Amino acid sequence: MRTLTSTNSVPEKALIRRARRQSCRGFTLVELLVVTAIIAILAAMLLPALAKAKSRTQSTVCLSNLKQLALGWLSYAADHSDALAGNQWQAVNWADDCPGGCQPSADMWVLGDATIDTETWDIQNGGLYPYTGSTGIYHCPADRSAVHGAPQVLRKRSYSMSYYMNGSPRKPERKTKLSQITTPSSVFVFLDEHENSINDGVFFVHGPHDAGEMSESANSSFEGAHWMDVPADRHNRGCNLSFADGRVQHWKWLSPKPRTKDTPTETPPLSQPDFKDLRQLQTAIPKR
Repeated sequence: MRTLTSTNSVPEKALIRRARRQSCRGFTLVELLVVTAIIAILAAMLLPALAKAKSRTQSTVCLSNLKQLALGWLSYAADHSDALAGNQWQAVNWADDCPGGCQPSADMWVLGDATIDTETWDIQNGGLYPYTGSTGIYHCPADRSAVHGAPQVLRKRSYSMSYYMNGSPRKPERKTKLSQITTPSSVFVFLDEHENSINDGVFFVHGPHDAGEMSESANSSFEGAHWMDVPADRHNRGCNLSFADGRVQHWKWLSPKPRTKDTPTETPPLSQPDFKDLRQLQTAIPKR
């Protein structure tokens, strides 16, 4: 018995060939543009999140570095009858002979000048290195500044120590022994220093009693309230610090710190928020 087939039906082989042709068909220009646009939108959404994640990771590593430096600093005091690691500069005429500060001997916590040291010798020969044991923890991962005259060489040190921790004998707030610090949880020791401020291992900021109140005008006289050294702002416009009790903390600044290589050492705050940042750091030095 013969089966009747409709003349309007498509043979099976023709259907298979048509399906294969459709499956092998490439994208049209419109489809490619749509896909590209979707990828671009997703990238625009993801990149800021990735950048923030990277920034947080770098800040976490920086805090870990400062924690290890803080523990080394405390261990040094424990091994030296409560005496703090040296943190002094030395010059016959500081203003003329040593404008960046000088550190002459290995009893200082670190030697040299971070802006010109191409090797880690000045770290390894500092008094604190036997208690830290790693040159890597002296450098913040977010600090991409290069050695002067060697743009391909990253600096070896990003951190400095508060002048008031056994600095040169000039200020009454200066401490030479750990037991002299009556409020160790509120007194900073190390901080992440601005790349255009750092040189030797000393970070100097005036005490709050030296600073007059800033008027509403940013150009008014500050009566001694000015930055000497400047903290970094590379961690989401903030800085990482360690304190005399060994803890570490991130401080968010109200104002960016746009210091350049040509900025004078004594610089008035740029604004009222910048002045408040200065006063915040001034409250973290020892009491008289």
